Amino acid sequence: MEDRGEKNLSAVMEYPMDFEQYIEKRLKEIDDLDERRFAKAVLWDGLGKIMHCMERKYQALEKRVYEETKAPVKCYETVSTIIQKRDYDPTNDTLFPVCQDDLNEEKVWAGAENEIYVGTIFLKADGKTARRFENAAHFHGVCGVESAREMVFHVRRAQRYRERIELLYHAFLDNHIPWETMHTGYLDKFYDVFMICDGENDTAKEPIQAEVDYGEYGDFILHGIMPLWNIEQISFDSTDFMLPCIDGIYYEHEFRVGGADSDDGYLVVSNVNILEIRHEEGKILMKSKEETFEDWKALRIVQRQTENSLGYTAPLLSNHKKDSYFRRISNETPARLLTKADLFRRVAELDIGEYVELSGYRICDSIGDYPKEEVMDWFVEEGIFPMESRRVLVLEFVEKKQGQYLNDSMVQFAVSRIQLEMGEYRCVGILCG
Repeated sequence: MEDRGEKNLSAVMEYPMDFEQYIEKRLKEIDDLDERRFAKAVLWDGLGKIMHCMERKYQALEKRVYEETKAPVKCYETVSTIIQKRDYDPTNDTLFPVCQDDLNEEKVWAGAENEIYVGTIFLKADGKTARRFENAAHFHGVCGVESAREMVFHVRRAQRYRERIELLYHAFLDNHIPWETMHTGYLDKFYDVFMICDGENDTAKEPIQAEVDYGEYGDFILHGIMPLWNIEQISFDSTDFMLPCIDGIYYEHEFRVGGADSDDGYLVVSNVNILEIRHEEGKILMKSKEETFEDWKALRIVQRQTENSLGYTAPLLSNHKKDSYFRRISNETPARLLTKADLFRRVAELDIGEYVELSGYRICDSIGDYPKEEVMDWFVEEGIFPMESRRVLVLEFVEKKQGQYLNDSMVQFAVSRIQLEMGEYRCVGILCG
């Protein structure tokens, strides 16, 4: 039975059918030798080959289902921080640029037709200040050094970072890994600055020199800041990873993971040539019609202790959850949020305890008292029940670090995380006192 089970897993569950022996018995029931020879030729050459082929395919399917593993969510925890560009350490293999082009000082980001990119700034301010800054009509400043001229400038949230988060989200979906809200407290505070052209159809192939007067927001502006996270982008070709098998029309390409980085999480970035992605022990398999390929992308999410190089002084923002007995059993038997204690436990598990603490909650029917605000999972669909039709769950927080500019980002992260788990309410968060 053990030898049989190695070749055919279904033998453990059911009696294996021996088609060859069955055909032999049926052939002996034919008395006419010529008819027996003819039937044998037809059955062995026709039906026999079909049965062997189908048996091999079913065994391959059984093996695939048997070996497919559920990737642990803990392998995909994310961390982010900010640094001065001049302090970037390329030898630090735990933190990587969110956007690799940030290292290119001459990179110009596209704006509207009448805009010229000036640079990217970081607004070290709370959420209310950031919203006022973002909604400001324009700012005044001067352009050029020798022949300075007054110009008008405006700011727009840096779209490239939001695009990277959306790409990460879709990579989770394509790899069938549950999405955990990523803390975007830093990434939401980056803004691109554009100069409005004066009708001369100006163009620039590199950032121009300009001084902008940001008025009341000037004390919050930081220049030369770059975000980092624990996600490394990897390029690979079909020559790097051999084809394990060919199944008719399709090919299965293999991306091996593990080794020294066995605790890290890996995601293959889907493209038009990848039809299916599945995870097995120590490898990721990609189904495609292409026999060879170049420059496919994978993401490695580093789970080792984050290293702080010289100049890496900003706090780390993560979506790590504290381990507990109740969390483990709740993951094994997921259930809806039903009690006050469960709500407080879920918030306490989040990595926000140094900044804010959940002090209470209330449920309201007056939706108009709490306008809809953006959450950190803005790209996730609302589901079949629109937010406007749901009751409001108000989460009340108190500050532990009074006046810390990241406090409301911590509230926004907690609300976003709870919102993923609670579809029957629209969650909002407020800072009390």
